[in-house]
Amino acid sequence: MADLMVRAPDTVPETGDPGDDTARRYRYQWTYAAIVCCMLLDETEDVAEVFCEHHEDVLIKHVDGTFSGLQIKTRESDQKVWKTSDDAVRSSCSRFAKLEAEFPGRFRAFRFLTNHPLYAAGNGQDLRHVLQTIRAVASSVSDLSGPLARFLTRVASEAGCTAEVAFTALYKTDASDDLPKLPDIQMRLVTTLTGVWTRAADCSHASVVQAARSLASECGRASSLAHQEVLPAYLSATVDPAGTELTARLAGKRLDRSRVLELLAARMRRPHWTAILKRVWSPALARQPSFSRSSTRAGSRLSLATRRLTSGIRPTTWASSGPRSMAAHWGFSGTDMYGHLCSAMPQEPTSPRKTRAIRLASGCSPNCVLGSNSDGRKGASCTSAATSILKGSRTR
Repeated sequence: MADLMVRAPDTVPETGDPGDDTARRYRYQWTYAAIVCCMLLDETEDVAEVFCEHHEDVLIKHVDGTFSGLQIKTRESDQKVWKTSDDAVRSSCSRFAKLEAEFPGRFRAFRFLTNHPLYAAGNGQDLRHVLQTIRAVASSVSDLSGPLARFLTRVASEAGCTAEVAFTALYKTDASDDLPKLPDIQMRLVTTLTGVWTRAADCSHASVVQAARSLASECGRASSLAHQEVLPAYLSATVDPAGTELTARLAGKRLDRSRVLELLAARMRRPHWTAILKRVWSPALARQPSFSRSSTRAGSRLSLATRRLTSGIRPTTWASSGPRSMAAHWGFSGTDMYGHLCSAMPQEPTSPRKTRAIRLASGCSPNCVLGSNSDGRKGASCTSAATSILKGSRTR
């Protein structure tokens, strides 16, 4: 028997394994990649494609065929500010120099982006100062001296390139510390998506949040070689297995406007039933000068029952008079309500469970024939069937 005086592991925070914090930072990077993908929906931006974890954390392909490479770095607010002496800073700059050496003239810009302050003292430890000085003062490597020359030499050494190539890369490099903090990145994505996605105006806030999460998840898949999950098992037996794998890899990492819009549209094709009911009934609600407590409670029961129906749970606690009393109170017949719900959906429901949920929510029996209750009244058999279903005595 366990000693109750000894602390249990489920009550003590873990400090020796940074895996959860690493996963959080990867998720941050994927979410910021989704923010960059929003540029694909902004017609004022010259972005043609966005690549995730391809040569850079985020690689942007512009309309003219040039590229921009983005390095995304995060730190907690209690950590030291970024300096040129930090390994992560030099590593990023060296990476920019390697890309410039490998693809000369193809990159228009490199950016070091972070959510943590950059050191600002106007000296050799100030990354922005170093980069601004290279652009404003120097025209070649020979114009640099002191700490700037030493920084350039070290970057070139780590990149394995000449000082001239490293100078060209740093000349194109900019640094910014205005990224959202770790807890704020999700809401920044939602705000950005709302501003550039035209369909966002017709969606509830919850729907936009779900769409934003889907986009961030897609960027995560693009960053993690998810294409390998769908490669055929006979790949090695094909004529060009390496070429086939490369084509699939690049297609998986590449996001363009059509892919982003298709992803968002697919998310919106999944009906959120409570939102549908609210949207259908909002005109009726607006016509009512006041509401009784009973109708409010009925609305709450209806929302709960709808969620249970669509999740496959029988609403045994839902009062059978709930939807019918609401429909009668607001002047809807059961058939009218069913029609309104169907028209509000992105597509006509084909699932028997969904059709049953709609008819049940509108006050119709699942056995009602559309049009048979146009006057809003129900026969004894219909009422009996609906009551039986609502009480859970009838199997699906």
